[in-house]
Amino acid sequence: MLRYTTVLIAVFVTVGLGSASATPQAPAGAATERTFSGSADKTLPPFTLPVPSTLRWTSNSPIFLILPSSSLMGGSVNSAARSGATFLPAGTHQLGVKSFASWTIRIVPGIERPRALGNGRVGFRGHGGRDLPPFTLRRGTTLVWTSGGQVFRLSGDPFMAPIKSQASRGTRRVTAGLHTWTVNATGTWSVGWKP
Repeated sequence: MLRYTTVLIAVFVTVGLGSASATPQAPAGAATERTFSGSADKTLPPFTLPVPSTLRWTSNSPIFLILPSSSLMGGSVNSAARSGATFLPAGTHQLGVKSFASWTIRIVPGIERPRALGNGRVGFRGHGGRDLPPFTLRRGTTLVWTSGGQVFRLSGDPFMAPIKSQASRGTRRVTAGLHTWTVNATGTWSVGWKP
């Protein structure tokens, strides 16, 4: 875990975390996009990413799953939405897709940045489960989360106890530093903070 955190810190020094934007930002000279498509279940061939990347997906299935089979964290999806995104760190990946209908996956070099959520907060929105890109908080702040489903879980951050709730809204104090979170939820959700 320490090695993974050290690599991520080095990547963030290179990539930076400036203003809020939903468009992945890639460092100069980064690799090109990768695209996969199919209908029903499929195991993708192994691929290597030279930089942290954003996986964007679309699906016509009532439930869409991406299951990473590599030792790297990132790349998981569990959603009933028609589209979404998840984070993939640099390294070699192999992903398994579970779907009842057609789908597409597009992997874009660069990470998704926190975007404006309103009320002076920035963060992420989604539907179902996904891995959020690592981000750095310059100071401690209060995390505000909302959930439109019956279950909301936020885990994976060594600096914060996991959140596991059936409530529609909650808060948690978070410290300054590098944070890595995985959301597992039913329905729509948001995770935000004041920068």
